[in-house]
Amino acid sequence: MADYLERLRFPADSIGPLALLLLCVLLQFSQSLFPDAFLYERAAIASGQWWRLLSGHLVHTNTAHLLLNGAGVIALWLVFGRSALLGNRHSVARYLALVALLALLISGGLWLWFPGVDKYYGISGVLHGLFCFSAISELSQRRWSGALLLAGCAGKVAWEWIVGPSAATGALIEAEVAISSHLLGSIFGALLALLLWITSGESIWRRQSRFDYSS
Repeated sequence: MADYLERLRFPADSIGPLALLLLCVLLQFSQSLFPDAFLYERAAIASGQWWRLLSGHLVHTNTAHLLLNGAGVIALWLVFGRSALLGNRHSVARYLALVALLALLISGGLWLWFPGVDKYYGISGVLHGLFCFSAISELSQRRWSGALLLAGCAGKVAWEWIVGPSAATGALIEAEVAISSHLLGSIFGALLALLLWITSGESIWRRQSRFDYSS
């Protein structure tokens, strides 16, 4: 029983996700003071407001949207917090750098390939990227559940494109769900993980997997 409880404890080095949540909350409050100053807005970015490429992923349409994505941040860390590519014994800077890189790549993808997306709020695209990144991390440690997780995410994104965005979620967040960001996040998250896996070498993953469930 003690071993079971030990595995359920909150992963080490959890400051990264908590810092991300705090940043989202602070920007959400700032958005109430300066409406529309932080969202991804194509016309504003074209005029030189480059910070929106990053800040647009950290602000949300309403409190429900913020809470929904905040729960996603925590859930991903609880599930994948000990993975070799993203987890135990990794620095806050590394976690936040990955979040920032995914956000910028998604914004770039929206700009280049989805010109019809004029405005975008929320971190859900980044969460899809973290999910795929972490699923490939599982594969790098020979945990074949990672393949099932990747397939599940691919199925979800494909379903969204075939059926359309969830009307219930859209009503909750008071905006249409930006499934384009989910697609881009999934692709970029998987590509970044594969690149890191290949360039770092298999021996690194073997060494790091020894620490996955250390006490």
